[in-house]
Amino acid sequence: MKCASRGLSAVVLESGSSEGASRKETGLGAVEIVTPHHAAAELIRAQGIGGTSRLWGGRCVALDDIDFERRDHVPFSGWPIPHAEIAAYYDEALTFLGCGASAGMWPDEPSKAGGDIDTAMLERWSAAPDIRRLHGASLRASPNVRIYADRTVAGIRLNAEGERATALTVKSRSGHSVEVEAKSFVLAAGGLENARLLLAAQRDWPQKFGGPDGPLGRFYCGHLTGYLAAVRFKDQSFARDLWYKRNRNGSHLRRRLALSHHAQLEHRLLNAAFWLDSFSVADPAHGSGALSLLYVGLSMLGLHPRLGSGMAPSPTEPQSRSYGLHLSNVRSDPKLITGMLHVLSQLVRNRLGQKMFALFNPGNRHLLRYHAEQAPNPDSRVQLGEWQVGSPPGLRVDFRIHPQDIESVVRSHEILDSWLQEQGIGRLDFLADPEDRSQIVLNQALDGYHQIGLTRMSEDPTDGVVDRDCRVHGTANLFVAGSSVFPTAGQANPTLPAVALALKLGDFLCKLP
Repeated sequence: MKCASRGLSAVVLESGSSEGASRKETGLGAVEIVTPHHAAAELIRAQGIGGTSRLWGGRCVALDDIDFERRDHVPFSGWPIPHAEIAAYYDEALTFLGCGASAGMWPDEPSKAGGDIDTAMLERWSAAPDIRRLHGASLRASPNVRIYADRTVAGIRLNAEGERATALTVKSRSGHSVEVEAKSFVLAAGGLENARLLLAAQRDWPQKFGGPDGPLGRFYCGHLTGYLAAVRFKDQSFARDLWYKRNRNGSHLRRRLALSHHAQLEHRLLNAAFWLDSFSVADPAHGSGALSLLYVGLSMLGLHPRLGSGMAPSPTEPQSRSYGLHLSNVRSDPKLITGMLHVLSQLVRNRLGQKMFALFNPGNRHLLRYHAEQAPNPDSRVQLGEWQVGSPPGLRVDFRIHPQDIESVVRSHEILDSWLQEQGIGRLDFLADPEDRSQIVLNQALDGYHQIGLTRMSEDPTDGVVDRDCRVHGTANLFVAGSSVFPTAGQANPTLPAVALALKLGDFLCKLP
């Protein structure tokens, strides 16, 4: 869209339908996953206009300056560009993603700040995360955009010297094959498919993309996420600083807690962020008489499934035992009436039965969700699998979790706990004893959605696949878009910076002769 708005002619080749994204895959090669920590292929890919935005929850978070630095304690870290080059496009990316520009959003700082924890970080939520619905009409109306659906890119043709892409081999659903020529080519198929196409081309050009033992398809990383603790606040003030707010355009935003730049370097930790989640109303561990009374009442009427179980794990107590604990919460809550009025106001405001983000707990106890960086690891990789004539090559996914990833998550929680107590805010209630915490984090480790690092950006062609402009090293007119070019993952969900980087790439393409 950026190129088309500047007068360039753009052709979009979409493997799926023009009617919207679908998880029903056609034309793509098989994916063999050899690790328990990677989600199944059908859960992480969606074909069709708009792609995986159909699966996207709408969360938008900026990267941090430290993510771009070379850190001694993080192997293979550092970007060839500063954060400022991407940050310059954040406002445009937020608008494109349906969040509205960031100016004027939530100017007040929280009541506590400083030290090992950064409290100023914002996450914004798109009011319209389905990109096809948001921008489909504009795409169809543009005289400079041509969309060909049900067309799968099967290969990349290079010139005799291997210095330029000359065409893409494209197959229709019926199996008919054509060559599509262009001035410039951009692979924007998601990390796994970007890597598959380049790995397939490398079979014909073994020394391209860093060679057979080079960086292509390696350094596969994402984020560790899950629950290791709950937060017990002394009062509601700081918790409310971290809770959801509604923006003027109807989208939501809230604050995250994160390890500060100083803390990461001093304690030699990977980046990590934390946010509040609701306990299921069915789980008496929330400690709120108001939520317990709500659950018991709705349960008796058979209506509690309409409220859902929130974003948190379901309770493990038998229902008979659970009712007793709920009634204990009700009896021991000195602010039961006030809390109940607050809960009811949330339900009315969010219109019971429609999508709700979460219920704020008047009992001052919330689950703590972590979202943590993985260190780049060259042994975490994808490779081509079986290749049958007439079909795309298979892909073998070996997505690895390193002990450093696990240890950093556990230590980050300990630092946050100390900070909460030092600031007089509250404390963490860990969900496991110290000797079991690493295993709890490992058991929850699962990604494959963010697909970072497979075509990483670098200054030196031996260290990465694309240069600072997302151009494939040694190939003048072949580019890659998406989070697969990120050298490191940071703590942020990758959608916002990936779109910002795509907008930056669009500007670069428009300036080419």
